[in-house]
Amino acid sequence: MANPRDRISMLPTNLLCCIISLLPFNEAVRTCILSKRWYHVWRSMKNIDFLESFFVKIDDPEETKEPGNFPVDVENCTRFAISHNVKEFGLDFHDPSWREDGVEDHEAVFDLPMRMYSHRGLESLKLFSCNFVSKEFKVFSALKQLSFGWIELNLDSIKFLLEHCPSLESLSLKKCWNIDHLDISVPNLRLQSLVLDKCRFLKPVFLIEAPNLRLFKYSGTVGHFHFERQRSMVEADLDFSLETEFEETGQTLYELLQQLFPVRVLTVCSYMLQVVPHGEEPLGLSSPLNVNRLTLNTAVHSNEFCGIKFMLQSCPQLQTLTINIVPAKIFPDYVAPYEFNPQEFWTKNLVIYRCIKESLRVVEVKGFKGTVNELYILQYLVRFGPLLQQLNLYLSEEVDDNGGNREAYLQRAQRVQQFRKASNYLLISIY
Repeated sequence: MANPRDRISMLPTNLLCCIISLLPFNEAVRTCILSKRWYHVWRSMKNIDFLESFFVKIDDPEETKEPGNFPVDVENCTRFAISHNVKEFGLDFHDPSWREDGVEDHEAVFDLPMRMYSHRGLESLKLFSCNFVSKEFKVFSALKQLSFGWIELNLDSIKFLLEHCPSLESLSLKKCWNIDHLDISVPNLRLQSLVLDKCRFLKPVFLIEAPNLRLFKYSGTVGHFHFERQRSMVEADLDFSLETEFEETGQTLYELLQQLFPVRVLTVCSYMLQVVPHGEEPLGLSSPLNVNRLTLNTAVHSNEFCGIKFMLQSCPQLQTLTINIVPAKIFPDYVAPYEFNPQEFWTKNLVIYRCIKESLRVVEVKGFKGTVNELYILQYLVRFGPLLQQLNLYLSEEVDDNGGNREAYLQRAQRVQQFRKASNYLLISIY
């Protein structure tokens, strides 16, 4: 029998280049061992990412893990990238052992090689634990995506980049520190995506005027947000899990949500659920949101009950509700915004929210264990949701404190299938 034909290797070289460009850089390089035909294909890649973990292992000697000891190698890699006119370039020198929720600042271990500043065709740049000279960025007129992480950063540098990178559409800051505050208000800004991930600001004030902004993702402590001209925003993700105390920030969070009225997709955290009802109105926003897809990152604790109802009341057009069950910080000094009995909260004196009656069609529960609180909420949704079409239960893989396991969770999920249903078209699936 003849050997099966290698159909992939028969493809034109330009098509092979497109295929391997979808691979991580280190995997693309390894294709050179496949055959003589593949030996040079990887060299035509337009996106190159030098991630330290690609080349060193955790148990390697410490001297092999210090990129500062190999400036010539990094310089050669940069020269190689420029010679191939790469469109995407990244240098990531941060140590995976650094804690994202830690308070320690780690000095950048390397500087972006000067020759990279002459590469005018660059469209995407990622620098983790790698310093840069902001004034040299004025040559990057084609830059669309910019990501910084694990470096000291100041407001003047951010504003200079926004002013001199006219094509910039995406800005991501991760674990940056020493930023006085954030001011995103540059004329003719094209920015569509803004991600602030566990950065440390000296003043927690965020001024954002980006009329084309579609995605806003924030993870950190509570601050004062001021949005202007944000009618294009589609998605927001708010995570305040770094907060360590139950503080009177309900009004601040209330005002933040009110500013995000255009968004269609919204993700909120447990802290938001516990605190936001302590704002101006404990039952819901005075002006409803346009959200049709809502994700609740929650421990499904009774401290979060008022916040869950708050969000249901505030999203009258909700079509898809995702309950993502995750570990959360439950504050022992929590004080409810109004008196209630947790055992009766979802079963007596009920308010059937507009979204439940008129728009909710899909409910997903990820990390389902079938706790009493989970069952109470699902029973409420199933019993009063006449338009519900899908309830998808994704079982947790964890063993709970009482020895519960996947088999026990399955039995509880099967109980949900027996709930009385308001919708004749509801399909309850277990995964």
